[in-house]
Amino acid sequence: MTTISKEQNIERSGRIENALNIIKGTLNQYGYTELNLPIYEYYDLLQDTVFNFSDESIIRFIDRHTGKTLVLRPDFTPQVCRIVSGMENLPLPFRVCYKGTVFRSVEKDRGIKGEENQTGWEIFGESGIFGDIEIVLTANAALDKMGLKDFCFTFGDTLFLNRIKALAGEKGDKILEAVSDRRTHDLKKLVSEINISQNLKDLIIKLPLAFGGMDNIDALAALSSFDKELYERIEFIKNLFNQLISCGIDKNILIFDAAESKGLDYYTGVHFEILHENYGSILGSGGRYDKLMSKFGKDLTACGAALNIDNLLHFPICESKVQEYDYLVTGSDNFKKAISFRREGKSVIFAADITQKENFIKNYTFKNII
Repeated sequence: MTTISKEQNIERSGRIENALNIIKGTLNQYGYTELNLPIYEYYDLLQDTVFNFSDESIIRFIDRHTGKTLVLRPDFTPQVCRIVSGMENLPLPFRVCYKGTVFRSVEKDRGIKGEENQTGWEIFGESGIFGDIEIVLTANAALDKMGLKDFCFTFGDTLFLNRIKALAGEKGDKILEAVSDRRTHDLKKLVSEINISQNLKDLIIKLPLAFGGMDNIDALAALSSFDKELYERIEFIKNLFNQLISCGIDKNILIFDAAESKGLDYYTGVHFEILHENYGSILGSGGRYDKLMSKFGKDLTACGAALNIDNLLHFPICESKVQEYDYLVTGSDNFKKAISFRREGKSVIFAADITQKENFIKNYTFKNII
């Protein structure tokens, strides 16, 4: 186990607090209401609602009162959906946000954290493109305020790939698997074995390398023009990018990856990851999941995103400033002085043991010392 010094721990805590405050300020600007969520949830609720849920990746225990299986939350979204589903007469679109820790069971020393600090936001009841635009703008605004540079949004689209799968027929699953793994040679063999149009074959073979900005999207639009549904999805992506650019996002940080097949059974449209060229882990992610709320008995569209705070702190952002206190008051005889200063609105650290005075001076900053 890696140990960190007291100074490192304090500095890290300060950076986390600064990051959360920046995100909270951004979410306030966009009209989000914060929810406080329980740290555990029932297994039965999560098994059909958590993205990539598996028994191997969760930490679970038995509720001694009911005998039911409980799980330390591996994801916030199902909890948010459960709570929102019980609300009536919501003003739509309804915006909520949250922060806390998610827990996953991992093998020791695999380089994967078992606990992760996250903060996220969800929009319910906005079925149009404005929901997709807003969750990206919110993430971009928060990261800009943190001072993070050189990140990018990499998008995929489940409707586009699911249409490819449907058109490819019985070998659709194998084709999407090869596309996702970017096995161009295998794709050529697969498409040669099925009775599909040459236009579809040409498009499928191009998908593993269809990664990039507006030029990539224009090329995909030309290749997809033979099918109305495929073409409309690419035009949707193009419109999304244009809208984001018109809202001030740098066009160079918007990437569309046509081969990204993550969450085909979970997401119901566009989804994205926030990546950085100098770091291997995901800084944040989001997307549209319009079918999830129906599992909680409410027909309501939804989209959302979350930032991974621990991964963001890999970069020199949200530096912690040493807090300065108005007074250090030591000695039991001065206890009431400390109380008096606090009543005046001053910040005070009190220590009855006067011998701790020098130790406090070494570790904190004070305007006045008594």
